[in-house]
Amino acid sequence: MKDIFFGSNKHILRYAYLRRDAKHMETLLNSLNKSKLIIFKKVNRLEVLLNSNNNKNELIPLNVKDYPPFKQILSDWIKYNIRMEEEIDEEKSTIKFNEINKINDELNKISLFWLGMDDNNVFTNINGNENPIYSIDITKSEILSSFVEEEIIKKSNNKYFYSNGMKDVLVIDNSTASAYSYCKMFIEFLNKNNYCPSCGSHVVPVQLGSKLHCLNDSPYNEICKANLTSNNFQFPRTDPVVIISLSDENGRILLGANRKRHPPTIEKVIDEKTGNEIIISKTMFSCFAGFMEPGETIESTCVREVYEETGLKLKLENIQIIQSQPWPYPSNLMIGCIGILTNDQINDSNINTELDKELDQVQWFNFKDVNNVLNGIEGILSKDDNKIDKWSVPPIESIAGRLLTKSVNNCKKLLDEKL
Repeated sequence: MKDIFFGSNKHILRYAYLRRDAKHMETLLNSLNKSKLIIFKKVNRLEVLLNSNNNKNELIPLNVKDYPPFKQILSDWIKYNIRMEEEIDEEKSTIKFNEINKINDELNKISLFWLGMDDNNVFTNINGNENPIYSIDITKSEILSSFVEEEIIKKSNNKYFYSNGMKDVLVIDNSTASAYSYCKMFIEFLNKNNYCPSCGSHVVPVQLGSKLHCLNDSPYNEICKANLTSNNFQFPRTDPVVIISLSDENGRILLGANRKRHPPTIEKVIDEKTGNEIIISKTMFSCFAGFMEPGETIESTCVREVYEETGLKLKLENIQIIQSQPWPYPSNLMIGCIGILTNDQINDSNINTELDKELDQVQWFNFKDVNNVLNGIEGILSKDDNKIDKWSVPPIESIAGRLLTKSVNNCKKLLDEKL
């Protein structure tokens, strides 16, 4: 089976320990001519620069050496990181925010992060090993934004373009999608955290964009509770989310639909025999999911989320943890589980979607029908002369698709054992 999407085994090697190594930063400074850069910009949301090739979207980092403004900003940024590493080396920083602002005006307008080295050749157009990979958000930089528009997008006859939501990203190669997920989560972290959550002081990115450092300049004269020792760093946030596929012992799988999150697709066609217009509506059904709360186990979260979304009571002993998936919208780790509901919980009369009112519909499906839809066969909810209601499920290589496949196999196994 293929690697789960956003979780490819062919990935950028992170070398996290080198992010605080000033000597390594000097090596990066001398490696700009073989460095690559993934570009982000906030259009309607944070989007990434893609390349259209034979009607396929590709994430291809730009060669830094070919674009002088990016080579210069990257050089300035690495020098800034070297200075900051020397400044904060195991001691509380004495550098002031105003001093940092004077380093380079353009540095204050961008977010940059060193992903690591492309030793695995994730981007196949790179020759040789140890190619540094970076990501940058240029939203606030008019100079870099204009440069990309004029010198990259227009000169490529719009072959290069900014993505427009998930739909443009979910079709790129999985190994490069994993690199996208990795750098997007760090860029989001840098963009969304401008002050220390403890004391309100300014924070500045250090260690090649992987952490934020509190400058201890609180306007409220607060003592920084995050800075009781020399380690006053703020780390990127990853939110754990459980996602669970539910089945029973009778060969059925329970699915839910959220029409606000996944609006039904509507298509109008003309019946060739009657000439009548037919409205075709397709609704996505999926597994049940929700954020973990502090102090919860994965299994306890499953029990709570299933009850809140369906009104059904799932037992801890009937839950199995299966697989995980990074999910960069915005910064989640999906923890995949399957669960089996006991016979006292499987009647339709027990279903209640009014507790947290997140789902519009919860419905049981025969496992064979779920298997057919997973494998591309259309699912039909209802049909008459003027309207056809269809249903779909997430792609088979997503974590939801993996979990549903697991539930399908479990249902088949349970029914075979009863024969």
